[in-house]
Amino acid sequence: MKSRMVLACAVLVTGTAFAADHGPVFSYATPVNSQREFSFNTGIFGRNGSRGTQFSTGSGFGYGVTPHITINAFLPASFGSGNLPESRMMSGTEWSAGASWRFLHSVTSVGKRIESTASLGLVVPGPQQDSGVLGTLHRAPGVAGTLVTGLASRSQYVWVGGGYTRFAEASNDRRPDTLSWSAVYGYRPSRLRRGYDKWDYRGFAELTGEHTGSIRSGGVILPDSSSTTVWLGPSVLAIFKNIAIEGGVQGPLFRDVSESVYGRERVRFAINLSYLKYSSHTSSH
Repeated sequence: MKSRMVLACAVLVTGTAFAADHGPVFSYATPVNSQREFSFNTGIFGRNGSRGTQFSTGSGFGYGVTPHITINAFLPASFGSGNLPESRMMSGTEWSAGASWRFLHSVTSVGKRIESTASLGLVVPGPQQDSGVLGTLHRAPGVAGTLVTGLASRSQYVWVGGGYTRFAEASNDRRPDTLSWSAVYGYRPSRLRRGYDKWDYRGFAELTGEHTGSIRSGGVILPDSSSTTVWLGPSVLAIFKNIAIEGGVQGPLFRDVSESVYGRERVRFAINLSYLKYSSHTSSH
């Protein structure tokens, strides 16, 4: 049985990067659940900056409606504090739900395929308030969309994707629009390419970037509140039967962020655990 794990940072549609299958932990990827497959994941995601450390944890759920459509939800919770820019690549306090549609699935040779997946979801304020300047805003729902394409084989993976999130206005406040993107290269060494009943490993190099617009507070644009950052780092995924464990870390390559508004973010990290329940009628892909 082929191991296909849907990972916590993968909710492509919902404000965090929803990776799946043999996927990365920070970035966008194409796979979806097979029909009648149920996935559950949980993890800890962190951002450390000069004004504190923000931790998030949460539970993600996915269900394969068809072989190419998955509905999913992600319910995070935060603890710690950090005055950091808006991020759609790292989980925060917003709850989210939506659907992913893999509209292209072309098998080019044995074990090799080209795929493209589009996602759309609703992002709503969770019961917790954000920390820092974002925590001073009245909150409203938003929508998030992503598009990602890539090549996957038994030994190598390449994905490129992007997403856009926009929030509604509440009491003349509005969270910033966010444009996010990612590029991933993955490698599965032949010596670590094992069967279903043994631990199987793959590693990724993940490049991610985000541009956030300006914050609107009380009907006025907050000066210097937009930001642009680019991040790079490794992650490692281990799969055993229907359980997957993944961890990774990223450091900044580029930061255009006003330190008078936000702290200086230094590092991002994530640890994730996933479980996939196979249906007896699961279709292979």
